[in-house]
Amino acid sequence: MNEENKIPQREGVQDLIEKMKKNTALTSDIPKTQSFNTKEYEKTMSMETDPDLMMSYEIVKLPSEGKFYSNGLSEVNVEYMTSKDEDLLTTPSLIESGTILELLLARKIKTKGVKPDELLTGDRSAILIFLRSSSYGPDYTVHVTDPRTGVPFKTTVDLTKLKYKIVAEKPNEQGYFSVELPMRKKTVVFKLLTSGEETLLFKKCEAIKEAYSQEFSEYPTMKLKSHIVSINGNTDRTYIDKFVDVMPALDALTIRRKISQVSPDVDMDYEFVAKDGYKFNANLTVGIDFFFPGI
Repeated sequence: MNEENKIPQREGVQDLIEKMKKNTALTSDIPKTQSFNTKEYEKTMSMETDPDLMMSYEIVKLPSEGKFYSNGLSEVNVEYMTSKDEDLLTTPSLIESGTILELLLARKIKTKGVKPDELLTGDRSAILIFLRSSSYGPDYTVHVTDPRTGVPFKTTVDLTKLKYKIVAEKPNEQGYFSVELPMRKKTVVFKLLTSGEETLLFKKCEAIKEAYSQEFSEYPTMKLKSHIVSINGNTDRTYIDKFVDVMPALDALTIRRKISQVSPDVDMDYEFVAKDGYKFNANLTVGIDFFFPGI
C-alpha cells in the first residue's frame, strides 16, 4: 500500500461547521445581545457629568507648609460642606461627646492618607475656617470687649481677612526647635504636637482631675512635658518630667512663648472697630456657634 493511502482524508471547513451545528446546537446557545437603549444611556451619562449633581472641592494650603510632616504635606483637597453634613452637625450625641469637628474633618478631607488627628492644630484650624466661610459665608458674629470701658459689644468679623502666621524660624531636620532657659541656663529641644496628641492629653488630664477630685487641671504642665524632647541632650522621660515640675516659672514661660512663636497657625489677631469708630486689636475667639449660624 502506498504511503499516500495512510494519510486520513481531511474534512472541508464547511463540512465541519455543519457537523458542529448538528451536534451542539450552536445557534441556539449563543446569548442574544440586549438592545441598546440610547435614551437611558444619555440620561445616566447626564447625571454623572451634571456639575449640580457632583461633589466639588477646593485645595487648602496649610500654614505648616509641609515642614513638619514626613511626606511633605503642604496642601489638602477639602470637599465643600453639603446639606448631608448638617445632619452630622445637628446630632445631639455627637455634640455632647465633642467629636463633631473630628468627624466633619474626616468626611471633608479628600487627600488620600491624611488623618485629622495627625495634623498640627494650626493646619486643622485653617481647614475648619475654610469649611465655615465657604459654607455659610465669611461673616461671623461675635461679642468683643472694648478695652477702654470693659463693656462687650456685638460685631461682625470677616473670616477672609484672617491670614496665616509668619513663622521666620524653621525646624531642624527632625522637625524640632530649641530654646535657651534664662534661669537654668540649659538648652531645651522641643517638638510641636499634633491635634490628636493634644486631644488625648487633654482627656487624660480631665480623667486624672476627676479621679482624684482635683480643683485644677494639670494640662498646661503635662502639655509642656509632652513638647520637650531633651534637656541639654538628656532624653530620659523621668528626668524631663521632674525637671519641668520644679522649673522656675520664667523658664516655663520662655518655652511656651517659643512654642507659640514657631507654631504655624491662622493668625487670630483681628482689628475690631467699636461703635464710635475706635479701632483696636484683639484675639478672635471662635465660639460653639461657629458652625451653627442663625437662620
